[in-house]
Amino acid sequence: MKKMKNQYYGKSLLFAFAISILFLFQNCSEENSNQGNIESELKETPVVAKLTSLGFKKERIKEYDDFYLVEGDLMFSKDIKTYSKNNTTSRHAATNNLVSILKITFMSVYVDPSIPSSGEDNWRDALSYAVSDLNNISGSTVHFNIITSSSPTADIVIKSDGNVLQDNVIASAGFPNNNNPYNQILINLDFWSNTSVSEGSKRYNLVHELGHCIGLRHTNWDDPNRYEGPGSYGANVIPNTPAQDPNSVMNGGTANYSWNGFSVYDLVAIRYLYPAAPVILPQVTATGPDYLQSGPNIFTWAYTGNLANADLDSIIWWYSKVNDVGAPYAIGWGATGYFMSVADTFYSDTGNQTSNFKIYITIRDTSGNLYRSPDYNIMKKGKFKLEGSL
Repeated sequence: MKKMKNQYYGKSLLFAFAISILFLFQNCSEENSNQGNIESELKETPVVAKLTSLGFKKERIKEYDDFYLVEGDLMFSKDIKTYSKNNTTSRHAATNNLVSILKITFMSVYVDPSIPSSGEDNWRDALSYAVSDLNNISGSTVHFNIITSSSPTADIVIKSDGNVLQDNVIASAGFPNNNNPYNQILINLDFWSNTSVSEGSKRYNLVHELGHCIGLRHTNWDDPNRYEGPGSYGANVIPNTPAQDPNSVMNGGTANYSWNGFSVYDLVAIRYLYPAAPVILPQVTATGPDYLQSGPNIFTWAYTGNLANADLDSIIWWYSKVNDVGAPYAIGWGATGYFMSVADTFYSDTGNQTSNFKIYITIRDTSGNLYRSPDYNIMKKGKFKLEGSL
């Protein structure tokens, strides 16, 4: 629920906002000059020293029981062991640790009861749109699933910040850990002293924070005015993205922006990090010898294709005569074919020096669709032909 505000105070704010609203509304990680000096309250710890050495300003670091909040919306571990050196680089960037291939295809999101189910502080409709925006990126495996019942196993829980976030911070999240998405998004229900937040802005910020949860850094992370270093999480450049992308949903300092779709390079970044599984075309292949030693002998070939739902009992091995003279005929059945070569003057080449054979297989899937392998050439010195399977 919203906190009660003094009416006079509210009217004063409205007057001030009429002059400066275009300049003061900032994203999850933008400073507010009226927030006071956090630096004097911050305890010196190895992690704080590490964060400041990476370029973060002390006044932009705030300590809580379980994490440090940096730049307003980025949560960092309090365990110094998780930090390491990383080189900086510009443009769209991602963290070192990403969500695993298996997990990225199904990430459950639960809205905690601390988020009201009606009124201005209800973010559920915006979440549905934000999830749809991310799920419908073609060429990507990113997929979130909203669950509506309480579940301690939800991958991401969205809840009220409980007055933790600074007044000018609308929401916050963190980066993936142990190949799982970051497990929570905090929403500031009293953002900017209870300023009304549009549905478009809620949607924008949820896409932004979900982006953090799967490893996307602020696109403008290396802006010298933002003081964001790579940190222990890294800031790995994403190929084919520009040094600046003012239209990126992942830019920091954009809390009051309204959703207007992904930029071209947002899509490049997400598809690069989590590409859709390539389409694997059905292949019917086989392996076996391509040269037979002299004299009658037995040799084998085996099916090695990747046909989904292959009916191995439907495999037929076919023999095609030299120079494709005459119709091919079946010489074997099953996933493995055992064949015999025997002397035959009719199918030998003109000089009676070598015999060239072609074999191939046909197979059906469980739906009855028929597939054919390429032709495989077999050569044998002498006058031989292939006999039926054993």
